[in-house]
Amino acid sequence: MVQLRLALAGAVLALACATATVQPAHASTCADYTTQAAAQKAHDTRDADGDGLFCEALPCPCLTPGAPPPAPAAPPAVTAPATTVLGVSRALHPVTKRSGCRTRGPLPDRACTPGARFTRVTRRQVCCPGYARSVRNVSSSTKDAVYRAYGLRRHFDGANGEVDHLVSLELGGSNARANLFPEAAAPRPGSHEKDRLENALHREVCDGRISLKRAQRLIAGDWVAAYRARF
Repeated sequence: MVQLRLALAGAVLALACATATVQPAHASTCADYTTQAAAQKAHDTRDADGDGLFCEALPCPCLTPGAPPPAPAAPPAVTAPATTVLGVSRALHPVTKRSGCRTRGPLPDRACTPGARFTRVTRRQVCCPGYARSVRNVSSSTKDAVYRAYGLRRHFDGANGEVDHLVSLELGGSNARANLFPEAAAPRPGSHEKDRLENALHREVCDGRISLKRAQRLIAGDWVAAYRARF
């Protein structure tokens, strides 16, 4: 009976996504792709275990490193979700500091970065392929402000870290500064492991195993604990 309910939920979600439209943009999470082959061809996500394969948890068709890519499919015509659909950005807790921020190991300063979410975003929206890239909108000036707030002069290059969304976009997080912090890749768990957790929580939400708000609280409260509970 549980499997039947999950299958029906998946069918409803697939139908909803088939009628949705999404603005193409630079992708950086596995949730932006429907198959492993598509993620491998794009080559712009994170290879968490360093084996040359991107987004191995996604369904096949699959593509191994060095293999010729499949024939490209025509991208769907889509539009970005309107602000009225997503609601407004709301911090999970009050922001009490805008400078003098300090990370606590791999965790952000809660006074500066409590996490923030779009108030009206739904499970159906975040589970549609392409949602995260359709709402991604963090300017260079905003990233610079985040680095300054945390007292960092050197900027990460993606491989050694990044300015990250505490509540990831694929879990309904917003682009507000209250949801951004500089996250190093080392020591581990670091930025790459958090990417892996984001994908795992996204699957749990889309499979109906946890609610979207529960996933948001887990990753904003202590993402390292959530990561270790799963990996």
